[in-house]
Amino acid sequence: MEFSPPRTMKVGNWHLPAAPVRGGIMEKLSIKTPDDFIALMGHSLGFWPTESLVCVILDDKRIGATLRVNLPGPHTDTKHFIDQVVHHVGTDRQATGVVFGMFTNETWPPNESRPHEDVMEELTGRLSQQGVIVRDGWLIGETTFTNYLRIGTAGSTNYPLDGVLSSELNAELVFRGSSIEASPGFRIPVLARPALSTEIMRHCFRIEAMNPQAAITRARILWNTMLDGGGEPTDDEAAELIANLKFISVRDRLLADIPGIDDSMRDLLLGQTKQSPHWKRVERASEVLFQLYMRTDGTDSAPVLTSLGVIQWWEGHGSKAHECFQRALEADPEYRLAQLTDHLVREGILSDWAADRQTAYQPPHTRGPEIGGMGMA
Repeated sequence: MEFSPPRTMKVGNWHLPAAPVRGGIMEKLSIKTPDDFIALMGHSLGFWPTESLVCVILDDKRIGATLRVNLPGPHTDTKHFIDQVVHHVGTDRQATGVVFGMFTNETWPPNESRPHEDVMEELTGRLSQQGVIVRDGWLIGETTFTNYLRIGTAGSTNYPLDGVLSSELNAELVFRGSSIEASPGFRIPVLARPALSTEIMRHCFRIEAMNPQAAITRARILWNTMLDGGGEPTDDEAAELIANLKFISVRDRLLADIPGIDDSMRDLLLGQTKQSPHWKRVERASEVLFQLYMRTDGTDSAPVLTSLGVIQWWEGHGSKAHECFQRALEADPEYRLAQLTDHLVREGILSDWAADRQTAYQPPHTRGPEIGGMGMA
């Protein structure tokens, strides 16, 4: 499951405050066509979904968060599926509508009922009971898409997906640094790095010999120096940081330091503080952890990957978080934090930060001008 944050965007006459860009001029981008909206779904998630239902929440005159869930299979508990979608849409208490994209590579004969029709009808009814109206939806295949609500009518038409890639909105979001990956996986560069196993072990021996509080204090000083700076850790700093993450009490304290706010460690780790994290600092922590991961081997990588996964979970990126936890468990099948947090992801449980428009993570490419104007069929 993915739950991408609300956007600084406008639909029709709906808007959020624009930001000054390009010489201080206020810009407004337009969402005018289904191609634009489908492109928005991909950019909001950061990858092109498959066998997924993607819902974009509409908040009166604004675009809210983007939710992705796996399409129900033959053995799926459809009641649980519907409850899950309704619950997560309902976390936005100002939501008044949704549009959806059903991404699937399965082919559906034109004379048959719409795919997952019973589920979508039940979901539509449940949402309407909460005052949330399904405004539009599209069935998106490998090369074409069509309006889901018009399937089986005279107005049903297939459109090429090429139009999504050539849409004005897609071009502008790419210009602003956004991209749509083929899958939700991380692209981790393979670089030649020195083996640090011996140095990591040396630091582990030192930490074991220290007073626990002194070890935590030293670890926090180095960690915060890395997060407040912009450089890459030296080999010795990397070895020390990796060793610190191997000790549970130190690891938890360092994770709790990432958001850069003063609150209880428990609430910080679970992403449920009322104050929003300093997301640029969180992004920096991800950069440092990637640098550490490229210098790990074997079980040393489990705490680093798990820490990366926790950040992804905070940000609402369930698929990326799950991948991190799975890689961590491949390195160390008994790594408990990876087991526990992956269970939250698989159950569709979101961090409070990800579900709240006031605290949700905003990717860099969404921190620009407003996006506006869509005429929906």
